[in-house]
Amino acid sequence: MADKYLLNRNGRFFARIVIPKDLRPFLDNKTELRTPLGPDRRTAKARLHAAVSELQAQIAVAERRAMVAKGEAITPGRYPLPVEQIALRNYNQRIAFDTELRNTDNRHAMGLVDDRLVELLREGIAGGLSNDSLETLVGRQIERFRRLGNTTVIKGTPEWRTLARALCVSELEALARVAERDEGDFTGKPEDPLLAAAVEADEIAADLDASDFNNLTFEMVIAEKERLTGMGLGGKVKSATTLEKYRGVVHDFEHHRRSKRVATVTLEEGEGWRNAMLDAGKLSRKTIKDKLATIRAILGWAQEQSRGKLFPATPKGTPFDYLEMPVGEAKDSADRTYTLKDARHLLVTARSAARASFRWIPWIIAHTGARVNEITVLEKRDVFELEGHWFIHIRVGDGRTTKTGKDRKVPVHRALIREGFIDFVKAQPDGKLFPGGVNEDQRLREWIHEKVFPNRKNMPPPNHGFRHLFEDALFAGVSQKAALYITGRASGSSADDYGGSDLRLISIAEQMDKVRDIVSDARDC
Repeated sequence: MADKYLLNRNGRFFARIVIPKDLRPFLDNKTELRTPLGPDRRTAKARLHAAVSELQAQIAVAERRAMVAKGEAITPGRYPLPVEQIALRNYNQRIAFDTELRNTDNRHAMGLVDDRLVELLREGIAGGLSNDSLETLVGRQIERFRRLGNTTVIKGTPEWRTLARALCVSELEALARVAERDEGDFTGKPEDPLLAAAVEADEIAADLDASDFNNLTFEMVIAEKERLTGMGLGGKVKSATTLEKYRGVVHDFEHHRRSKRVATVTLEEGEGWRNAMLDAGKLSRKTIKDKLATIRAILGWAQEQSRGKLFPATPKGTPFDYLEMPVGEAKDSADRTYTLKDARHLLVTARSAARASFRWIPWIIAHTGARVNEITVLEKRDVFELEGHWFIHIRVGDGRTTKTGKDRKVPVHRALIREGFIDFVKAQPDGKLFPGGVNEDQRLREWIHEKVFPNRKNMPPPNHGFRHLFEDALFAGVSQKAALYITGRASGSSADDYGGSDLRLISIAEQMDKVRDIVSDARDC
């Protein structure tokens, strides 16, 4: 097999065939076909011939579909098959011919088996026959499959003898079924490992081809997950930001494997993608682990949606369940937190911003620890007063969600009140406080990186940068329960499902009074 079909990518080998342009529409618009062969070159070269044959078979099927689409007659030939599939086809044809004979004449079921033929077939399987004897025994079958384009083997080569011996297996198994049928038993199946494996693969492929899930895409799985969670099924509702992140990861994985189909995902593809990201060195191991976990989660959704039929070989799991994840590096949380100097600089700069979201969202997340996507969707009605205390209602429902799936009412810090946030809210019309849609958080990040900290690298993201800083500020005497409630973190206690009463909110507001003012508090200087 020429090395032109052998591809080395980052120490892992693949069989590869470039798809002709006119056939790409019939192969999911891929530009090439690949089959993973593993990391060992010697093993890869040994598996290359069979892998290329399978890929050529896919090309041939695409050719046939293209001819049908053009209204052209289909010409037999040019449809290469691996040895075990040729043997299986020969076996099936023998069984079909036996059925036809039994339907034609009762004398065919008289139980006559040629013992000498059985002996020769066994010798052929064992490799004890010469090439000429093998040709006499199964040469006609080899020639028939060669004319059909299923094989190009030449007599005398190891490939020819391999196919001849496989056909001997096929013929002997067919004779065994004939003998069973003579006794009225029509339930028999091939017992030889060569044919048994081919039958199993063929059955799985047939089930998959006939399945409604064969053309399932990642986007279809995500959309169905959105639909189910919107009905209260399939777990918690995912936020638009989370789903956008998931779709970004899916795009990267689809680009790597050159396919959108979920049913064809393999463990080898996951390993190849993981290794490629690790070798590139552009992403942290934690980021790579998160990307892999995202794909594994979506595959799990797909398997649940198909009731275990998507991956028949692992009905209770997916190929990614066996994927080894990289170990993330241990990092200091300070790397994800703004320093007091940077936090003050950002908040002071925000005072002169013309856009409402740039002016107020940094101040809100700095003094509530809320997530950016929880604040960008705030409406005027979400800010309310109770017993002299102001609160921000972070809601769930109507397209809004939180990480815990629960809403909460966070006290407005005195720094926000002094800054004029309540006056800003009162002056706004009913509706959203920060118009701009789902991309407002991205605009905020760009503004911070381009205007507030230009030419600075490795800055914490505004969400985590302020969230971690605020959580550190909660150490100033705020109770653990109040801290968890304010920041929207689950404690794992049943108490998470209680609260929201006026009495509890007033107590939490009193706890918020203990939290320092980042910009003005003299204790920070």
